[in-house]
Amino acid sequence: MDATDRKKAISRRTFLGIGGVAAASVAAASLAACGPTAEAPAGGDAGAGAGPGPDAGGGAVVEDLGGSIAVMQPIAEGDIAETADFDIVVIGGGIAGSVAAATAAEAGKKVAVLQKAEVAVSNGAGAAAWNSKVQQEIGSDFDPWEAVTEWNRQGENRADLDLLKTWIYNSGPTMDWLIPLTNDVEGVGPVIAGLNAGMDYPDAWNYAYGAVHMWLGQMGPLAQWLLDYAEQNGATIYYSTPAVQIVREDNNAGKVSGVIATKEDGSYLKLNAASAVILAAGDYGNNPVLRAQYLPFAEGLKSAYMRPDVNTGDGQYMATYIGGKMQLSPHCSNIHFDPPIDVPDVPGSGIPWLFVNKNGKRFCNEDVQYGQLWAQDMNQPDYMHYQIFDDTFRTEWENMGSGMMKKEPPAPIVEGTDQAVADGKAFKADTIADLAAAIGVPADALQATVDRYNVLCDAGYDDDYGKQAARLKSIKVAPFYAIARAPGILCTLNGVITNGNCQALDEQHQVIEGLYAVGNCQGNFFGGLEHQMIIPGMSLGRAMTTGRVAGLLAAGKEIAGGKL
Repeated sequence: MDATDRKKAISRRTFLGIGGVAAASVAAASLAACGPTAEAPAGGDAGAGAGPGPDAGGGAVVEDLGGSIAVMQPIAEGDIAETADFDIVVIGGGIAGSVAAATAAEAGKKVAVLQKAEVAVSNGAGAAAWNSKVQQEIGSDFDPWEAVTEWNRQGENRADLDLLKTWIYNSGPTMDWLIPLTNDVEGVGPVIAGLNAGMDYPDAWNYAYGAVHMWLGQMGPLAQWLLDYAEQNGATIYYSTPAVQIVREDNNAGKVSGVIATKEDGSYLKLNAASAVILAAGDYGNNPVLRAQYLPFAEGLKSAYMRPDVNTGDGQYMATYIGGKMQLSPHCSNIHFDPPIDVPDVPGSGIPWLFVNKNGKRFCNEDVQYGQLWAQDMNQPDYMHYQIFDDTFRTEWENMGSGMMKKEPPAPIVEGTDQAVADGKAFKADTIADLAAAIGVPADALQATVDRYNVLCDAGYDDDYGKQAARLKSIKVAPFYAIARAPGILCTLNGVITNGNCQALDEQHQVIEGLYAVGNCQGNFFGGLEHQMIIPGMSLGRAMTTGRVAGLLAAGKEIAGGKL
């Protein structure tokens, strides 16, 4: 597939997931065949050991629910049809892997990339960084340690501060390398930085630090351009070639020296790596076994960004197979209402109107950080809610503090809501009883909820759930509106633990020589249960920065920040 064909594939696949993946997945059927010790990678509540390994039992190859293969025992040399030699092998063609590959190829190393999908796979737009040149130009400055300290506080003090230090001192130089490369590339750039990168982040979100850098073409095209750029610098990109096993010498006690992958014809390809393997295989959002093990609090939520054949935890399995240690559970995820799942896409998901559940009852203080709204939905039927408001929303929405929308005319909340009603994606009625009938909730319950809410609004004090007075907007002026909201998982954010150099660590926290883990394959960067929202773009910022750091170190170069 040439670059033109890949661009067409990208445009066809707007649902591509965050982070590239490049390994065969291991779902429930695979794990059941491998015995009780292989129920999940080691490190959480799964028990001791290094996860699935040669003694795990079961067959060498089993098929999972996605139809790919999962290797649970070493592949014999005699089964390998083709071998090639490289300095560095990158597993995964998402944004972390593409940055790593472009970095290493630019440094003159012989690089290979194993990409499970037929194109680069990444999502999102904004990457967090500190002290880049574009930030300096617009005056977006803050104390990085103040930001990181608050970040870690909100993450329950579970993040590895050496990794956060890696981000502090290397994220800016990473942007300073990447932005000049891509800023004028059609379909990728330009790049804008700072707090108001095309959006108005409201106070209620607690976005205190202007760290975001946004590629207006977003991450899929950027990752693809970087893979093409790496290829122009001599890298070999193996598309539709999932990695299935990392090769570690001395019975999984020595140096990592290569990767085995499956070609499109089903034969095995072995890529030797003289210097290092960089694991950038993405997350496990589409693996029900790992999600049940590490994200039990998000059980029932679907994956928003991910195509079902990728982001299945392949990198986490391969790393633990050869001795890597998974971050302790529970893991962190990126749970949002945008893009929506199983409900219409209507702007304004974060606006704190009255929220009611499927029984027509209010259940929370609606005025919390966007990144925490989902948690109350998990206590409700079908993990969802309806926003209820009246026709005064046309002016009052600007005073509600949330919504992720520009505040210049035309107001997308107003236009978006009217268009959603016209398209049958939002509900509008002249009475509360008719609105209840439209959304299928008990009319008496919804009327009682609205009446009670209006009493609170008139009093200017919410002694039911504590919403601040400025966000109490009564529901009296017909017509009345309802919009369904349901959260979903954008990505999972944890994997095998590393040191500040992104070198993978074993159960004793010793370096596994020759193996780096970056992006969503890396653990201990995120704590808590949900991506902390105080620094926007940290998921992609972590991915880009760790990819850059690993690419430089694997190539024998000094990292730009120089403070590890």
